[in-house]
Amino acid sequence: MKQTLTETVSPVRMEDRDQEAPRRLPSPLVNIGQQLLSIALLLGLWLLLSWLLSTNVVPTPWMTWLALLRALEDGYIWKDIAVTFSRTLGAFGLAMFLGSTFGALLGSVPWFSRIFANWLTIAASIPSLLFIVIAYLALGLNDGAAILGAGLVVAPSIAYNVWQGMKSLDPQLSEMARAFGVPRWTRFWRVILPQTLPFLFAAARFGLALTWKIMIFVELLGRSTGVGYRIQYWYQLFNMERVLASALPFIILMILIELVVLRSLESFLFRWRPGEAR
Repeated sequence: MKQTLTETVSPVRMEDRDQEAPRRLPSPLVNIGQQLLSIALLLGLWLLLSWLLSTNVVPTPWMTWLALLRALEDGYIWKDIAVTFSRTLGAFGLAMFLGSTFGALLGSVPWFSRIFANWLTIAASIPSLLFIVIAYLALGLNDGAAILGAGLVVAPSIAYNVWQGMKSLDPQLSEMARAFGVPRWTRFWRVILPQTLPFLFAAARFGLALTWKIMIFVELLGRSTGVGYRIQYWYQLFNMERVLASALPFIILMILIELVVLRSLESFLFRWRPGEAR
């Protein structure tokens, strides 16, 4: 009877072990091949849009590359990127400070949430253009107004992400730490922050992507330098090759920041999690 039971159960256990075995990660060559395939598909889609909409609307990659070379010879590309990038960082820092502070208060202070939760909904519903126009009218057409306007547009989204992250905290861990007499700062550093860090990082990643898009719009409305201004300038001349050539280097820069900086930082901060982003 025991032998029959063992013979019946053991194959199932071996199958379970096979199913629970960790998957092997793809080789570097496979990853590179997939990335190259992704780029090829993107270029193919670009060519298809150029064919469907005409090159006057969407220039081909080759036409954009030639326009980019001419723009580099003119010497304004790097200056525009530097100006827009500095404004983007300023607006992103302001948005992270306002959004994370407001979101943390909403998630941790009950009376604050009851009074000001609707403020977040109202702020998220206000058109972005209104924030930007008010900032320009209040401070003038300068970099301070551009940074303030973009920061106010992005802050509600960051605040909402942080707020939702604070809601998901495990109260039992905080209660246990309090019961054992763990100091408040240690409780924050060892219990609360590790739980909220994934939400803060997600909010920062989303906020940075949104900030630079808003900053281009802000520059288009009221600045005489930067990538947004350059896009507007060439658009008024109906030169779509130069429009794409003005935007392309900044897009590549933001992609590199995402792939090199943010993903490396994510792997370092969350290295304790199994199966972290590969």
